[in-house]
Amino acid sequence: MAIQLSDGIHHVTLITRNVQANVGFYVGFLGLRLVKRTAGFEDSRQLHLFYGNHEGAPGSLVTFLVWEDGAPGRVGTGQISEIAFAVPSNSIGEWLVRALDAQIQVSGPTREITESVLRLKDPDGVIVKLVGVNAPIQASGELPVIDKLHSITILTAEPEQTTKFLRRFGYQPSGGAGAIQRMRSASDVVDVRDAQGYVPGIPGTGTVDHVALRATDIAVVRAMEDELATLNSSPTNVH
Repeated sequence: MAIQLSDGIHHVTLITRNVQANVGFYVGFLGLRLVKRTAGFEDSRQLHLFYGNHEGAPGSLVTFLVWEDGAPGRVGTGQISEIAFAVPSNSIGEWLVRALDAQIQVSGPTREITESVLRLKDPDGVIVKLVGVNAPIQASGELPVIDKLHSITILTAEPEQTTKFLRRFGYQPSGGAGAIQRMRSASDVVDVRDAQGYVPGIPGTGTVDHVALRATDIAVVRAMEDELATLNSSPTNVH
């Protein structure tokens, strides 16, 4: 079975070392809302922060596990290397000025797969892309509004297997460029980057812990758990 095409990403969870700097970037600079503070599923003593749009809607959420004494990780194969938010195309210039004024590391804008892209680095070194999309025209001088995740980029040494796996969750091939195969749902994108020969990823601060996909109900989650258990995969505990 495949999770419905319209579902897409629910949230992306990363790991941070510095709570205040993290809040300053995602709330103070990007303008996201701190939707929730809770504890980790695996460790109830661990702080877990949720950011999203002003409705806290699925598909807008990025969350952070806080490892204040954690060692930095290394981004490599088997990991998500970039997360991206959708912004109105006409706001890219304003975001660039805003980043320069805030002394945030920024590069671009560049043109990637027909889209205008600005790359930022958060306080832990995570690459955060702002991708220009067709959206309501933004009034000059207003704070740029981020409403949803646009995409994630996966580094993989086995791109064919990765794209095949994503098809189980409703993602379909949708072009690409160079080493990237773009996989699209009705609501967002997963870019699969062929990184054969690159270093393997190491978990730690400044890396992505996981991406969560939306399902219509618990029955779909249970059915997918049963299906994955029959494959060469490693289902985790169900929360």
